[in-house]
Amino acid sequence: MNVVKMTEYLKPSNSKILNCAGFLFLVILLGLSTYGEALAQDNDPRARQRAYKYEAPEVWQESIIDLPAFSSKSDFSQYQTRTQTGFSFYADVSSIKFGVDGVVRMSLLAVSPKDSVNITYEGFRCATREYKLYASSWTFDGNWVPAKRAEWRATNSQTPNSYRSDLLEYYICDGIMNVNERRLRALLERGKMNRRGRGGEF
Repeated sequence: MNVVKMTEYLKPSNSKILNCAGFLFLVILLGLSTYGEALAQDNDPRARQRAYKYEAPEVWQESIIDLPAFSSKSDFSQYQTRTQTGFSFYADVSSIKFGVDGVVRMSLLAVSPKDSVNITYEGFRCATREYKLYASSWTFDGNWVPAKRAEWRATNSQTPNSYRSDLLEYYICDGIMNVNERRLRALLERGKMNRRGRGGEF
């Protein structure tokens, strides 16, 4: 009689022990499953790519440049702008470079109404509508004079001297993307401002 009572007394405890053991087993299984998924992701390039997709984008970095060979006056082609200063503007089509950093660089020439000249080497970014002056010269038989503060600056279409803005808007860029090099050369050689998206000229 005592043995039966003792067995009946132990039954609930055995049930509790079994429940606890089952719970611990389930926790271990879940832990192993999570570890297995993490290990699989570490070994799966596609999983790593998906994870990196949401990280901060890389900071844009400008390429190192070399100043081009100095151009003669006959190398420049005149192009149309909206500027109201009386200056005439030219580009050396042979100097055009499309950088891997997304910058379009070229030699430019501005001629004043009194025939004084200003030759520059500049870069243009369609994504930010900015330009950068790298170097200048005031004579065709001289040398480049590097800019003291070569930094990116915003173009402004509202100023009378808006030739840089016109270069970006009507020659170099199509929306926020660069036109291809062949088309840009053709546009500047023709010298007519391109009506973007309309396939015509001004």
